[in-house]
Amino acid sequence: MPDFHRFVCWDVENVTSTIQTEAVVSSPAVFLSTHTRLGIQRCRINGRSFSSTGESVTEEDVRDDFLNRRTNTGTLLLPVVGESGSGKSHLVRWVKEKIEHSDDRKIIYLEKSKTSLRHVINSLLDGVEDEEIEQIRKDIRHVTGTFTAASLARRLITQLSVTLADLSKDAVSGKKRQLVGPRGISLLLQDPLLQEQMLEPDNFIPWFAEHFLSDRESGEERPPRFSLGDLPLSPDAIAGDMAAPTRQIFGMVMSRPELQVLAVELLNDHWDKAVQELSSLGGGRLLGAMQKVREIYARQGKEIVLLVEDFALIQGVQGDLLDAITETSQRDGKTALAPMRTLMAITSGYFHDLPETAATRISTSTGGFVYNLDIVLGESKTGTEDIARFVAKYLNAARVGRDALEHADGGSVPNMCDECTIKSLCHGSFGASVDGFGLYPFNRAALTRVVHSVAPQENPYAFVPRTVLGNGVIPILNDAYGSIRKGEFPSAFFQENYKAVKGVDRALPNSVSEDVEARDPVNAKRRRKALEFWADAPAQLVNLLQGIGEAFALPELDVEGRGAGPVRILPAGETSQPAITLVDAPQTPRVSPALQRKLDVVEDWAASGSRLTTEVANIVRTMVSRSVHYREDWLTPPIKPIGVGDAEGAGWTVKANTVSIEDASAEALNKSAAITLERNPRNGEFFKSLVRVHAQDADGMRPQDVVRLASSAETHRAALRERVALNAEHADGDLVAGLRVSLLGAALAGQVVPGMPIDALYAAAFDKGKAWARPDSSSRTETWMKRIEAHMQHRAGLVEELLNSLGLGQGATGAVHVIDAARAVALVKEAAQKWDLSSIELPKWAKEAAHPLRAGWDVAVRGQLQELTSLVHEIRERFPKSSGPGDRLVQQVSTALQMANAEGITGPQGPELEMRAAAVTEADWNAVSVLEKELSRAREDQSTESLLAVAAVPRSPHLQEMRAYLKTADTLLDTALAAARMQTQNAVSDAADQLAGLLVEWQQAVDDATLQAEAGE
Repeated sequence: MPDFHRFVCWDVENVTSTIQTEAVVSSPAVFLSTHTRLGIQRCRINGRSFSSTGESVTEEDVRDDFLNRRTNTGTLLLPVVGESGSGKSHLVRWVKEKIEHSDDRKIIYLEKSKTSLRHVINSLLDGVEDEEIEQIRKDIRHVTGTFTAASLARRLITQLSVTLADLSKDAVSGKKRQLVGPRGISLLLQDPLLQEQMLEPDNFIPWFAEHFLSDRESGEERPPRFSLGDLPLSPDAIAGDMAAPTRQIFGMVMSRPELQVLAVELLNDHWDKAVQELSSLGGGRLLGAMQKVREIYARQGKEIVLLVEDFALIQGVQGDLLDAITETSQRDGKTALAPMRTLMAITSGYFHDLPETAATRISTSTGGFVYNLDIVLGESKTGTEDIARFVAKYLNAARVGRDALEHADGGSVPNMCDECTIKSLCHGSFGASVDGFGLYPFNRAALTRVVHSVAPQENPYAFVPRTVLGNGVIPILNDAYGSIRKGEFPSAFFQENYKAVKGVDRALPNSVSEDVEARDPVNAKRRRKALEFWADAPAQLVNLLQGIGEAFALPELDVEGRGAGPVRILPAGETSQPAITLVDAPQTPRVSPALQRKLDVVEDWAASGSRLTTEVANIVRTMVSRSVHYREDWLTPPIKPIGVGDAEGAGWTVKANTVSIEDASAEALNKSAAITLERNPRNGEFFKSLVRVHAQDADGMRPQDVVRLASSAETHRAALRERVALNAEHADGDLVAGLRVSLLGAALAGQVVPGMPIDALYAAAFDKGKAWARPDSSSRTETWMKRIEAHMQHRAGLVEELLNSLGLGQGATGAVHVIDAARAVALVKEAAQKWDLSSIELPKWAKEAAHPLRAGWDVAVRGQLQELTSLVHEIRERFPKSSGPGDRLVQQVSTALQMANAEGITGPQGPELEMRAAAVTEADWNAVSVLEKELSRAREDQSTESLLAVAAVPRSPHLQEMRAYLKTADTLLDTALAAARMQTQNAVSDAADQLAGLLVEWQQAVDDATLQAEAGE
């Protein structure tokens, strides 16, 4: 059998040149070769609307009716109505190609792509030589040659303003009377700012001006009349320099929607007159010219056949043209004007908006009937065969090519499939139309789904030929040409742009999609789309027919008990076989209606792209988030557990910030959520199991989903712990900050200083400090002691938070007895790297304990160092380093005091000195030297840690007593020395001499110490 692998039988150039969405573009040969029967209905006119008679007709019926119907006026106006793209112009073009030319018939053809006034007038007056008509041609040439689009647009606004200003109130009725005349809406058209708004791109007037002067582009769409969006009603405009009368009418129209509608009607009703006045066609000149044309052709015995591809686009001359083509040809029993037959395409919307006079003329001229091309398919009439036949001719044209079609012998269109060596495989897999044209790369199912996919959203069953070709067939063929050859079809382009329409086409069941993902992950997306479109979304996984699989490079799967079977050669007259062969799907157990609705929601979400309802999303979130909570053991590493009821407050919510689901309710996928669940087949089936369990229908939960739920819970335990830690501010960064506060508080209390071993720091960090007391409080500043007091009021709570975040509670009280030491030691080490809180973000639970350690902390430390420095300085003034041991000094003073007492030369300070001497009995005078050295190092190293290491260290509790003792002794020394000198002068006793010598020696030592201090030694 010939190779069908990645086979294509068309090229992009042929697609572009033979498949045209505009009937007028194609050459006659190409046009006729692609023509397919249109769905045409004969409808009855009811005013400016129409209703179906239930009668379907063919193109031949329309042509014969148009050419042969007799009327008592000698004129016939036959409207062809339908929405944009329905084939109206195609039908008019077909009738043109099927009219035999004769000497008694003048055919005038107005193409919708040639809407310039010059082209329209030239076409209507073509072939007639007359002085008056020639003058009209000259006037039109002058008008169209004088203006640019911009200048014409401005002139049109001005002329429309004049037309409305000249309109009397008697010419209209009802509320429209408020809008006409010189103080009506004509004022809006005169205001410069409002004019600029009306001249903005895409508004009606500049659009009209452009096409008045030059022909429109093929396929260009824009309602050819004023709409509400064209009114200059921007709220910003009233703030400008607007005249009072203009402001009044502006405000009235702006505030009353019903007047806005009436204003649009007025603009449309009087637009033709404004255009005619500007283009020198006013006063019925065109009507007169057309009457003369009819007179001339009447004398020649000819009938005029006028074919209009889109009546709505003939702006400015519609009224006169309608009058001209509907005026009776009989006068005084004779044929004065040539009979006229007009076949006119009009969009459904424009027909409904026709002026009443025009609607009346059309209804009278047609006998009350129109031909309607709006095709709406449905469940009962899918139109599958009509769609296949319509597209197949275009597919064949793309294979044949433009040149071959135009040179076809006798007009017979060649069928490229006839000579194809793989016809049997291709037609057996993809099918062919009743005319024998192959549908490849489509089949009937794919074509029908493409039609639904590109149909208007509000009317998914509508068959709009232009849309089917322009948005479906052409782009798919262009894409498929390359992607099939690369083995990539259905491509990403096809997957993105053509989707099953909910409520119209069955989506591929999510269970099948999941099966595809598991069995063919490499081609999963392409295979799913192929199964959905070409296999009509089977209920279970099957293989595509052989030809489809080969052409699209989708290898056959090992699908047990299911499959398409071999391709069979089709008997004569049979055009296709099913895309797949199915066995009966397994029966699923019945469920309650409420549960089934939820399962359907999940199916639509996964398979059709619908949103997941809030109810079902919350069920999924609850099941997933709580499974994680139940899985957490809170032991590795230890952390104080939270109950299910506390999870919400602890940050593990049943919301999108914890479990985010793609397209759940109105929420977008939150990538920062702890758990994210994207829309895919696997998650769709997983959600169904969760919904079943939630509804206490656990029997319906698949075993693999039970395993997945447990695995997911285990995987996201860390996320739960992290979320709880973040919410409670127990993350590592928070704990380091809290531990630093604890260490600084311990330093304030004299328990630790920077540089101490980690075991000491660790013990102090987790100590609530209930037994702490500084022995050297007497040498602490008032600021230092107040900060200790303030910190200690909150330290217990601080340490409790640290324990709860790093330990595990036990017993009825939940007190923490086990701490994760390995983690805690590492955090303490990190906290001890800096002894400052100025640049660290603190958790809420640490802020109160930290307050005494933040504001003014550096000042407090330096103040304490200054206090110690002053204390040492005052001691050294009276106790120099050379004085020897402190206890010797005390003994010397005591001896001197005894001798002074014996001589009666002591002062009143004697008892006080004895008391202070007792206070320093156990003092370590070497502490002064140690403190001196440390203060000296602190002066050299001003880092925070160095200063704190000196300021926070517990000092001798006797420093203040030493200073007081020395100051008292010094005072006593001065008194006793003076008395001793007096007695020495009187030579009272040897004891006095000895005392005087001792006191002089002591005084000399003190003076020497003072000199050394002043010298900086």
